[in-house]
Amino acid sequence: MISTGVKYLDKITGGFRLGDNVVWQVSGGAPVDVFIRSFFYHNENFTKNIIYVNFNYSPQTIFKRYNYLFSNFNAILVDAFTKGKGKGDQVFLDFYSGKGTDDKNRFICIEDPRDMKSFISLLNEIEEGNKDGAFYIFDSLTGMNELWRDETAVLEFFSFTCPKLYDLNTLAYWVYEMEAHSKEFIASLSHITQIVFALAHAQSNYFELRVKKLEDRTSYQGSEANYFRIIEDNIQFQESKNDIQVHIGSRVKELRKHKKITQSELAQALGMTPGAISQIENDLVSPSLTTLIQLSSIFNKSMDYFLSSSQNPDKKGYAVYNKLSQVASLNKNLDIYRLFENANLTIEAYLAVLKKGKSVQGPVILHKGREFINIVKGSMYCTIEGDVHYLKEGDTLVIETSFIEKIYNKGAHDCRFYYFLL
Repeated sequence: MISTGVKYLDKITGGFRLGDNVVWQVSGGAPVDVFIRSFFYHNENFTKNIIYVNFNYSPQTIFKRYNYLFSNFNAILVDAFTKGKGKGDQVFLDFYSGKGTDDKNRFICIEDPRDMKSFISLLNEIEEGNKDGAFYIFDSLTGMNELWRDETAVLEFFSFTCPKLYDLNTLAYWVYEMEAHSKEFIASLSHITQIVFALAHAQSNYFELRVKKLEDRTSYQGSEANYFRIIEDNIQFQESKNDIQVHIGSRVKELRKHKKITQSELAQALGMTPGAISQIENDLVSPSLTTLIQLSSIFNKSMDYFLSSSQNPDKKGYAVYNKLSQVASLNKNLDIYRLFENANLTIEAYLAVLKKGKSVQGPVILHKGREFINIVKGSMYCTIEGDVHYLKEGDTLVIETSFIEKIYNKGAHDCRFYYFLL
């Protein structure tokens, strides 16, 4: 086990393993950089190279933000910003005239980062010399997408690089902004990688972290919110559910906006000042019992709704999913539809359609874990470990550790099958 750099995170995840690709889904500017620094603060004996691939920030910003890495470890900066989004501006180029930054083995300024082929070629060279324990940080798939202007190209790059780094026994952090990408892109990334963390603002000065995927860890128990705050660059998690604050204010604010009334209008209904409503909504003061009763009446909510520590007090014990959403597929012969999306479940379920007379090389979805295939209609052939199996309607294939090499449909009709990932 390799420590994440945060004891609480080690406790709920079991830590990292060589080969892990860790995707960080960031919402609202939540601070992923403190988790990056924390890993190295608490793994001071890390002796392998750190490769920081930068698309989003000036080299000066990276050097300042992660000075600890460049001063205490053999960190390599792969700068795709300066001559990419930075447009070769002299302010950014001046970084390379500074003392110590002229080392072309540690500070690499890519000449044309918009040229995907040359970028991938350079990264391949770096990977050849940095295997078995090297640490890769891709600071922004969002920045990559903004530069390349092609979400499919970014996905293809990730689909190639992620399993390669897995096989090279490295560790890799991949960061992107959730709001900037399509659901299909986000889903595809999650299928391929081993670990997915989601970071977001919670309430007041708290943030939340959810473990949305933790491949092949028996201790994994779902993706409930874990709340933390940052004090002097230290991450402090609330380890007891009883410690989670009840944030009445955020619920009042949400209900008020949903009802489309102003703070002044709500204040008038409650016999209060707008300033007092603002203090309640920002959790600076707690409303009295009388005010809570009035709020319950105004918004037609129970008292429990305001006092519950649950982040979703209206949540029901079941869910109905009425519409299938198509998932991005890298093969035009195969259509894949998500049956449902629920971050609290450890199973992913799809309906796949293999078109008549067509074949697909490799797995249905890149996934290191258990897979189940059940034929709903039609038939297909499946090659695993060199063995060819004929699957017809009603047949089920269970895959524990092997990989699908090829599926092909020789029938006169499309083959429809359920595909489950665990």
